[in-house]
Amino acid sequence: MKRIVLLMEYDGSAYAGFQLQPDLPTIQGELEKALKAIYRTPVRAIPSGRTDAGVHARYQVAHFDPPAELQKFNPKAALNSLLPPDIRIRDFCYREQDFHARYSAKERRYRYLIRLEESALDRERVWQLFRPLDFATLQACAALLPGEHDFTSFCSAQAEVEHKRCMIHHSLWQRNDGQLIYDIHGNRFLHSMVRSLVGTMVEAARGNTGSRDFQRILEAKDRLAGAVSAPPQGLYLMYVAYDPPLEWEKESV
Repeated sequence: MKRIVLLMEYDGSAYAGFQLQPDLPTIQGELEKALKAIYRTPVRAIPSGRTDAGVHARYQVAHFDPPAELQKFNPKAALNSLLPPDIRIRDFCYREQDFHARYSAKERRYRYLIRLEESALDRERVWQLFRPLDFATLQACAALLPGEHDFTSFCSAQAEVEHKRCMIHHSLWQRNDGQLIYDIHGNRFLHSMVRSLVGTMVEAARGNTGSRDFQRILEAKDRLAGAVSAPPQGLYLMYVAYDPPLEWEKESV
């Protein structure tokens, strides 16, 4: 049987991240609970990456190996009938066993949203800031990131990886209707890396440090160099790229 690949979106506000955790609600826990109800046996779901507690996804990819073939089975309809409303399956396709949601990914894209005024409705989906930020400083910090760097200074001490070098393809701030929008694309991201980058850039743009200090922290390759983490609710996983593209992408071209 072929591997089933899911395109997911979720509001991470109520969850302790994607990855399974004992006695805590997680995206993976809800997805595997639904899969177990369908197949009547435990099924492991593998994501493209493990988003942190409170982080959202507009485009998360996950795969699983079906333990049985079900007639007239539509994974999207079946799973959405069992998942909570803040987790949705947007689409699905079938791939061979050599496809892996995490290891086959070529690029990941994240977006961070900051609102510069109070909002009752968006408080769980943006970082609300009430002090002016120097936009030129934000842009100067972001411009330092494209290329390959060691991001030890901007990752959690819990990150258990062979190395902490990432290739950044795109890093840019934009302003739009009372919001600041930060987009970053790269081949891989470390635990808490995007939040640490954003938080440290914001500190620089508040006038507390500056783009030169941001560069110093980047080059220090030391988690104790002074990086500051932004809160999780403004962060979104926006896209995961594969080569060849997944089937739903081919249909939309």
